Amino acid sequence: MVAASTAKSARDRILAATVAVLRSHGADEVRVNEILIAADASPSSLYHHFGDRKGLIKAAAAVVGESLVAAEDPGHLEAGFTASTHEEFCDYIVGQLRRAATSEENRARRAQRVRLAAAGIDAPTGDDAHFQTLMTSTIAEMFDQAKDRRIINPELDSFAYCSWFQGMLLGQLLTESTQADVERWLDIAVPAALAPLRIET
Repeated sequence: MVAASTAKSARDRILAATVAVLRSHGADEVRVNEILIAADASPSSLYHHFGDRKGLIKAAAAVVGESLVAAEDPGHLEAGFTASTHEEFCDYIVGQLRRAATSEENRARRAQRVRLAAAGIDAPTGDDAHFQTLMTSTIAEMFDQAKDRRIINPELDSFAYCSWFQGMLLGQLLTESTQADVERWLDIAVPAALAPLRIET
């Protein structure tokens, strides 16, 4: 029987060990020596497959990002795609804000996204934000369709709005230690999120 440490390639073991650290602690805790020990791999394997620590973090961040995109439930977007009035769409946005701010499952995903964003800052490359761009583009499509249905502000920059919205949600996670009362946060976040969607009459 093949030992667990050799059942996968050295590259896969190194990557898996790094992904685990990135998910649980963030890029700052990715220590090459500890990764190599956990993966039962040599330094030459790491440098052969990933080049250096930054290359390793980039590869691990891509894996985490893809898993976060795959974990998103497209059902959460359905009500936004099918809303037929301005009020329905705004109610959907408020519901999504509330779900994001209060769901423990959602909080765990946002924590991973914060760690992933930090990895992109520490090891900047051209495609570090690929997963975030993919998610934002998918959500922006829903807003573009709402504009086509004339139920939200037709001048809205959908991608910019969705980028801001995602940043606001990640920011709530970062500031919850100083603003633990979610309802107080929502009292500010809801009007801020709805204002750009309003249709001028």
